[in-house]
Amino acid sequence: MSHEHKQEHHEHKKETHGKEKHEPVKPDEKEKESSLEVTLSRGEYEKLQSQLQDLEGLKEKFLRAAADFDNAKKRLVRERDEYVKFAQENLIRNLLPVLDNFERALAHASEEKDPQHKGFIAGINMVQKQLAELLKGQGLVRLETLGKIFDPHVHEAVAYHEEKGAADEILTEIEPGFTLHGKLLRAAKVRIRVNPASEKPLAQTAQEEKQEEIT
Repeated sequence: MSHEHKQEHHEHKKETHGKEKHEPVKPDEKEKESSLEVTLSRGEYEKLQSQLQDLEGLKEKFLRAAADFDNAKKRLVRERDEYVKFAQENLIRNLLPVLDNFERALAHASEEKDPQHKGFIAGINMVQKQLAELLKGQGLVRLETLGKIFDPHVHEAVAYHEEKGAADEILTEIEPGFTLHGKLLRAAKVRIRVNPASEKPLAQTAQEEKQEEIT
């Protein structure tokens, strides 16, 4: 290739390169769309504002309805649990005398000396324990009494014994008391100590107040 041809080729390449370098780049279509400005009339703008407010109102109503529904669901679950807990309350209350009779029978049987009756007594004892465990599984709990201080909310004083010592201390349990799922089912009937040197016992005060309420 001659020197002139080389020079022309070099200048042509240089010229082409320069044109490519300075050629404007077309903007991306998405950028064009995002840069577009939309002109609205005043009426159209106010209409959109009104629709936006309506949507906000609907959103608030939906959130309130969802909260009300959640609260109602929780209340129904709580009421169902309460119903299940206390649905058998009357049945269990009616079974308490059966427990009492078992306990009295076993207390009397402990004095029995005849070895022929031991098997029969052991059977009664087993049935009594099974019944007590069954009711315990349903939420029945026996109140503690002996050595405790009289509590008018769960105890009923039916006898008093005057002697020195802690006033209102329970000395004897005459009839056991029970709670069902923490609720008092039957108050325990007890005999308590009355200290001559102390003021009027709490049990007597409670009994008097109870009588006043009745009358």
